[in-house]
Amino acid sequence: MSSKDFVSFILNPFEDLTTRNQLIIGIVGFILLCVLSYFFHFINDGIISLHFREQQAFWTYLVNGLINTGSLTILMFCYGKFNYSKTRFLDVLITVLIAQCVLVLMGLLLLNPYLMRVMEDLQVQIESGNINKLKLSPLSLGIITLAGIFSIFAIYYFFHLLVKGMKIAINSNKLYHTIAIVLLTLILNSVLSAFKPYF
Repeated sequence: MSSKDFVSFILNPFEDLTTRNQLIIGIVGFILLCVLSYFFHFINDGIISLHFREQQAFWTYLVNGLINTGSLTILMFCYGKFNYSKTRFLDVLITVLIAQCVLVLMGLLLLNPYLMRVMEDLQVQIESGNINKLKLSPLSLGIITLAGIFSIFAIYYFFHLLVKGMKIAINSNKLYHTIAIVLLTLILNSVLSAFKPYF
């Protein structure tokens, strides 16, 4: 695969892969996110929200993942059906699963034990009143900065994949669909974060 093909695949993984392969990648990503949540002790308490919590039984991470995946899939499927009667549930499910693969990278790079030790040390210094004399190595500062930049790009990429897949599912290239998909997802994220229907 050439670099051009790789970039094309990253920007639109729905184009060259079969439905079966897309589904496999999405399911593997879902399982990896649950495994990372279990070992790194965080919860995906919203569509794009990740927070630390005390470790729970592994099945709770599976159920919580199903809540997020299921709720976003149902919402997007209803929106798709409203705009395009031929929208297939499987296409929407695959789109959601593929988009959620981005959360695996976010969990791996932003919530790993090393970065968390750096952040905890920084928090202790701030809480002790040393905000003007923070002791932070250039390496740690660089890692924190890169993590912040990556988180912004990761959220953008999540929505890029979600919109790209949904537009294929509803056979549309109209801008207002992009806006609607993003807004609906953000609203659902806020609802889930507020009511927390998780274990």
